[in-house]
Amino acid sequence: MKTIKKIAEKYQVSEETAQALLMGLKVTGGRQVQFNIGELGGMGQWQPGMIMVGDMFDIGLKYKVDGLCTELSELVRSEEETPKTPTKTTSKTKSPPKTESTNTKSSASFRGSQNGYHYAYFSSEDKLEIEHEGKITKYSTKGYPLSGVQQSQSNSAQNLTFSYPGGTVSVKDLKKIK
Repeated sequence: MKTIKKIAEKYQVSEETAQALLMGLKVTGGRQVQFNIGELGGMGQWQPGMIMVGDMFDIGLKYKVDGLCTELSELVRSEEETPKTPTKTTSKTKSPPKTESTNTKSSASFRGSQNGYHYAYFSSEDKLEIEHEGKITKYSTKGYPLSGVQQSQSNSAQNLTFSYPGGTVSVKDLKKIK
């Protein structure tokens, strides 16, 4: 199994950068990550088939981010498939965003955060939850099988845009549910 150190060396980035991406990928089950890492050109995001970096014309950086995130994503998925044995730990890790379905035991298909808004998508329930300042708002995604989030520089949940097989859909176009 590849280690973080070997992956970081392969892509000529620091272990801290690789670790930060790995932690972001763990939140989404290896499906996507958003980052703001100077070593990778600042703000960017990755999901299979979609790479965005601060300098959109730096093709080499896009290839580096894609390769790095692809390998780290594979590492996340392999860890999820491996049965875990209970271990005693004293380290504290940051918990993922609070957005999670409270009425069911389903897990989010993907989750993330952007500009202070945390989101979680539950494909099995056709539901998107967005948390901001402790308040969770739920939206129906019926007819929109979401596959990812689009980059946004707005500080409003209403401007969050998600991709689905038919294109993109904005939160403001989704129906609120209780």
